[in-house]
Amino acid sequence: ATIPVQAQEAFYKNPQQFMREYATYMHVQGLAEKAALDKQSPYKERLEFQRMLTLVQAMYDKASTEVVVSREEEKAYYEANRAKYREVQAKLIYIPFGSGATAVVGGKKVLSEGEAKAKAESIAKQARNGEDFVKLVKEHSQDTGSAAQNGDIGTGVRESTSHIPEPMRKAILALKPKQISDPVRHENGYYVFRAESGGVLPYEQVREEIYKELKQMGFRKWQQQTQAESAIQFTNEEFFRSLAKDMQQQP
Repeated sequence: ATIPVQAQEAFYKNPQQFMREYATYMHVQGLAEKAALDKQSPYKERLEFQRMLTLVQAMYDKASTEVVVSREEEKAYYEANRAKYREVQAKLIYIPFGSGATAVVGGKKVLSEGEAKAKAESIAKQARNGEDFVKLVKEHSQDTGSAAQNGDIGTGVRESTSHIPEPMRKAILALKPKQISDPVRHENGYYVFRAESGGVLPYEQVREEIYKELKQMGFRKWQQQTQAESAIQFTNEEFFRSLAKDMQQQP
């Protein structure tokens, strides 16, 4: 369990072959030590560097394990950051645009940007006037994945939903249930969103997430303190500027 994952996989794939090779490695290691290769450059330095990396990771693991997070800290963080845990379920309509006024995709003319924006604004207006949003999805949306699900995005949207671009996240999170967004421009099209439901997720549902986040915050604080304790001073800045310049010029 202590050896690298790649070596573990080799063991489980063929344990006997792995043990044969391991025995050979142990024998060759003994020959290398007998030849004092571990005392010679560059092997001595490589071993020292590898030892440093191993101990640094060990200390990181220890420091992370020692970060204690109480239930009271979790609840206090939850109350202070409720906006982070607000989630909105939404539907969308996508109207693409292209640069060629006569371009055709899938048998449909691709609109210019101005035409797509005007169409998206018209759809938003219809939805606000009571037109069935799912009906509008089926008639107009060209996002095939969500259209097949009656416009459903497929996941609740939160501040941390990284796979949805920030302008879209902001537009969705600003909506109250059943509210329609203004058209949101993205690379090649406009989106119209309708919030289906929304609210702050209960503490128990996000408790594990909060625990991990507070653990990470505690570990980062330890890292920052440790870094501040490791003093270094550069007495010749010009040397490093020249070094960087030389490295950039290398092929």
